[in-house]
Amino acid sequence: MNQTNFSNRFMEASYTQDISLLTIRWLPVTYEMSEDEYRSIFMEIADFIADYKIQRWMGYTKDFAFIVTPELQEWTAGEFNQKLVQAGLQKMAMIIPTDYIANLAVQQSVGEMEKQQNEETFETRYFDNPAQAKTWLTEH
Repeated sequence: MNQTNFSNRFMEASYTQDISLLTIRWLPVTYEMSEDEYRSIFMEIADFIADYKIQRWMGYTKDFAFIVTPELQEWTAGEFNQKLVQAGLQKMAMIIPTDYIANLAVQQSVGEMEKQQNEETFETRYFDNPAQAKTWLTEH
C-alpha cells in the first residue's frame, strides 16, 4: 500500500495509491477559515487529484465548521467541480456531520455541484459510517 500524506491547519489528507483513494479529514479549526483560504485549499485539493489521477475521494465533514456562503457554493459547484471532472474523479463519499446546520451547508454545496454537472461527472453519496463509505468507493 503506497500512501502519501499531507495536511494544513484545516485538514489532514492521505492518498492510498493502490485503491486510488484520497481521504480528507476536516478539522474543527475550519471555523477560522477565510473565503480566500477556502478557495486556495480546495484548488490545492483539485490539483492533487489531477496530479495523482485520483478516482475516489472520501471526505470526513463532521468537523467542517466553515460557513459556505451562497457565492462560495456557486464557485465550488462551478470552477472547483469542473476541475474534479476534468481530473477524472469518479466517486465522492461524504461522511456527513451530525450537526444539522453544518450538514445542510455541506449538502447544499454538493447539491450545487451536482446541479451543474453534465453527463461527464462523478457520483456522490452521503454516509454516516466510514466503513460503508469505503466499501462503496472501492466496489467496481
